[in-house]
Amino acid sequence: MRKSFLFKSIVAIALTLLFAASALAISGPYSVHSSVISGTGAVQAVLTSQEFTVPAGSTAVITRYQHYNPSSGYINKKLGKQVYSITEKKDMADKKGVGLLELPAGEYRFIIGGTVGCTGLLEYKLYP
Repeated sequence: MRKSFLFKSIVAIALTLLFAASALAISGPYSVHSSVISGTGAVQAVLTSQEFTVPAGSTAVITRYQHYNPSSGYINKKLGKQVYSITEKKDMADKKGVGLLELPAGEYRFIIGGTVGCTGLLEYKLYP
């Protein structure tokens, strides 16, 4: 009787820990892309952006940023004002223009500038 109770208790604790760990799991990485493409007529270049959502109850942590200019071969890995909060209506950067690496729940837009052919990549993970 005592062994049966002990076994059931151990199984119950193990299942509780398993479910708790899965509920607190980190998800991602997620990728967002942006680029500069050729325009038409008087417009020489068009900046394309991509919107993404950080769900309620989550925080996005940016793990990678890259802005590549193929004409010069230049690669920038320092995030600036490339993430705009649609929810808060502001750039997600500090007063010095350095991009914030943690984003609260909300709607965002990722956009880069530069010459035609430039591409941008933003990767993030979601934390509870």
